Amino acid sequence: MKRTLVLVLAMWMIAAVASANGGGHGGPPPSGFDDRGGDHGGGPGGEPLIVGTDGTVYITRGITDSATNTTTTTVSAITPAGATAWTVTLPSGRGPLLLSGSNLLTVRETEASDGSETSTITAIATSNGATAWTLNLNGDVTGLRPFSGGTYATVVVPPATSTASPTRSLVAISNSGTILWTVTL
Repeated sequence: MKRTLVLVLAMWMIAAVASANGGGHGGPPPSGFDDRGGDHGGGPGGEPLIVGTDGTVYITRGITDSATNTTTTTVSAITPAGATAWTVTLPSGRGPLLLSGSNLLTVRETEASDGSETSTITAIATSNGATAWTLNLNGDVTGLRPFSGGTYATVVVPPATSTASPTRSLVAISNSGTILWTVTL
């Protein structure tokens, strides 16, 4: 009887701790772009909610056309008062959004018939939803990390032959979309 009571009490305490912690998955955040912390999967499109310093929330939505089986993705800016400030349609095949300075960044990769890859970074101005700038980089952007003067991008260029190694570099991009410097890793 005493053992049963101790076991029930221990299970109740574990359940209380799990409930108090929100039942989260624990551990490190997912790799790649979605490493900003916060509410993973909180947006309607399954992406984390992105909140600007002024309290504006940027939400993505994916709408699938059942007739053509194509998905259109939009991003909307919701003000702290709950009003929609703007909504824009994003290019298909784009990656998750990242807030960097006064822009939302997204990356779209394309592969040419020769196997070479190009990544296009598009900056959407948080003030009005307009495209602030675009930048094409040779290779696959595998990560973005904002800093006070812009964004760092990790870029991997696949090898030209099966015996060669991929080339990795770190690219510093200004808030206006110009390359500040590149370092081969």
